[in-house]
Amino acid sequence: MSEVTGYESQDQPRTHVTLRLIAQDPSVKGDDKKILTARVKVPWSRMEDGPRGARLHVVDFDTATGEYLKHPGIPDDDLFADAEDADLLDDKAFHAQHVYATAARTLATFESALGRRLSWGFEGHHLYLVPHAFAEANAFYSDDDHALLFGYVPASVPGRRPVYTCLSHDVVVHETTHAVLDGLRHRFLEPSLPDQAAFHEGFADIVALLSVFSMRPVVEQALGRADKDGRISRDRVDPRRLRHGVLTGVAEQIGRTLTHGRGALRAAALKPPPADWAELRQYDEPHRRGEVLVAVVLDVLIDIWSMRLQALFSRPGSKAKDVTVDRTRAAEEGVKAASQLLTMLIRGLDYLPPVEFEFEDLLDAVLLADAEVVPDDDLGYRDLLARRFEAAGIHRPDRDADVLEAELTPRYLGINYASLRSDRDEVFRFLWQNAPRLGVSTRFYTIVESVLPTQRIGPDGLIVPESVATYVQMVDMSAGEFARECELPLPDGIDDATPVQFFGGGTLVFDQFGRLKLHVYKRIDDWRRQVRRLTYLDSTGRRDTQGRLGFSEGRSRGQAFAALHSTDLSSGEAW
Repeated sequence: MSEVTGYESQDQPRTHVTLRLIAQDPSVKGDDKKILTARVKVPWSRMEDGPRGARLHVVDFDTATGEYLKHPGIPDDDLFADAEDADLLDDKAFHAQHVYATAARTLATFESALGRRLSWGFEGHHLYLVPHAFAEANAFYSDDDHALLFGYVPASVPGRRPVYTCLSHDVVVHETTHAVLDGLRHRFLEPSLPDQAAFHEGFADIVALLSVFSMRPVVEQALGRADKDGRISRDRVDPRRLRHGVLTGVAEQIGRTLTHGRGALRAAALKPPPADWAELRQYDEPHRRGEVLVAVVLDVLIDIWSMRLQALFSRPGSKAKDVTVDRTRAAEEGVKAASQLLTMLIRGLDYLPPVEFEFEDLLDAVLLADAEVVPDDDLGYRDLLARRFEAAGIHRPDRDADVLEAELTPRYLGINYASLRSDRDEVFRFLWQNAPRLGVSTRFYTIVESVLPTQRIGPDGLIVPESVATYVQMVDMSAGEFARECELPLPDGIDDATPVQFFGGGTLVFDQFGRLKLHVYKRIDDWRRQVRRLTYLDSTGRRDTQGRLGFSEGRSRGQAFAALHSTDLSSGEAW
C-alpha cells in the first residue's frame, strides 16, 4: 500500500490550497531582485507521494541519468512559502510541486469555463508529469506516454545551474493546454488544413500568456516601478505603451525561456500579421500561422484592459499628463481583462466543429458561446473580438448554426429528451431522424463520438445548462474516385490511384429541455474544401509511409507534438 502524505485530515477536505509558484520564469525578477513568484489557489485533492492526485501524477524520472525520485504529496501548508531563490532552483521537490500545481491550475481554468470535468485524450485518468525527463532543451505532450515531458539543459560550466523547463510557468501551461485540447477535440491531430495544427500551437500560446497575465505580481512588475505612494503615470497605461511595452516585455520574457533559444511566443506575434498572410508560404508553418491568433487576441486584451482603466482616470480638474493611477489597481484591471478574455475563448471550444478546424471557426464558436451565457453584450466584448478578427482577414463562416431560427426545425418524435444529455445512441437516433433537415448526408460512415452535459454560470449568476454532442463522418476512396465524385480536377502531383481519406462532422448543442438549438458543422461533401486540403497536404509532403493522403503524417499521434517542438526545426519551439 502506498504511503499517504499531506492532507492528513481527510475528513475535512478543502476546495483549494494556496501554493507559491514561479510567476513566469526564473530569469524574471521582482522589485526586490528576487525571482518573481505568486501565491495562487490550486484545486484540493487527496494526495499521495509523487505528488499524485486524482488527475495528475508527477513521475520524476531522468532518462539521461537513470535517477528516480519520489517526492512527498503537497501538504496543506506550503513548505516553500518562504524559500530562497536557491531552494526554488535546486530543490527538485519544489520542481515537482511547481509542475503539479501549475498543471492543476490550468486544468481547473478550463473546467471552470466549460462547466464540467474534462477527460484526457487517452484511455486513463492520470496525466503523468515528468519534470526532468531528458537532458534536452525541449518540452512536449506525448499522447502515447500519457505524459507531459519536460527537458533541461545541464550546466555548461562549473558553478552554473541547469536550466529547467519545468520551472517556466508558461511552458507548463502551454504543454498542459495541448493535453486538454487533445481531450476536447482529439481529431485536431488528424492531417488537415494548416489552420488546424496552428490552432493547437496558437491557442496554447494564448492560454500561457493570459494565464501568466492573470497573476497580479507579473502585471505589476511589467508596469514598472511605482512612486512612494504606489502610483504610476497615466502614460504607462496608454494603449500603445501597453501594447509595445507591457505586453511586449511579458511576451519576450516568455519567448526567452532559454537564453540561446526561442520560445513558442515570438516577436512576430506582437505585431499585426501582413494583410496577405494567408497567401504567404511561410505562414503554412504551424507556429508562424498560430502567431496570427496570438496577435489578434493580444489586441483584444489591450482593448478590454484600456476600457476597464477609464474609470481610474476620472479626476476632475487634472490635466491628462498629470494624472497618475494606482499601480495595483491598474494591474488588477489587467488581471480581470485577461481572465475574462481567457474564459470567453475557452467557452468557445465546445462550439467548435470536431474536425477540419479553420480560424473562422474559432471566431464563430466564441461569439456563439458567449451569446448563450451573456445575451446582452453591454460591454461590447464580442464586438471588439469580431472587429479584431476581421481586421486580420478572419470572418465568420457563411453557415446558419441557429437551428431554432431555421425554416425546417428538427422533429423529436420517438426521441427520449433525457437520453439526449448522455446517450450517444440516442443522439445518433436523433441525427438519423433529422439528417435531411440538418443537411447531413447519410451516404458516409457516421459516428457520434461524445455527449457531454455542461453548466455555465452567466454574469447574472444564473446557470445555463446545455448538452454538447459531436459527430464525425469519414470516407476512404482513391483520388480518381474523389475526382469523379466532386467533378473537380485533382491537384497537380496526385495520381488517380492515391488513397485519400476525408472527414466531416458537426457539434450539436441541446438546451436544458433537450431541444437542439445550435448545429456547428463542416460538411464532408464540401468538395472545394477537400480539394484545398488535399492540395495543402500534398504540397507540404504530408503523406504517410504508404504514400496515402489524409490518413496520418507517417508518425504516431504521440510524437506529433515532439516533432512540432523539436529544437531542430528552426521555425519551431526551442524552449
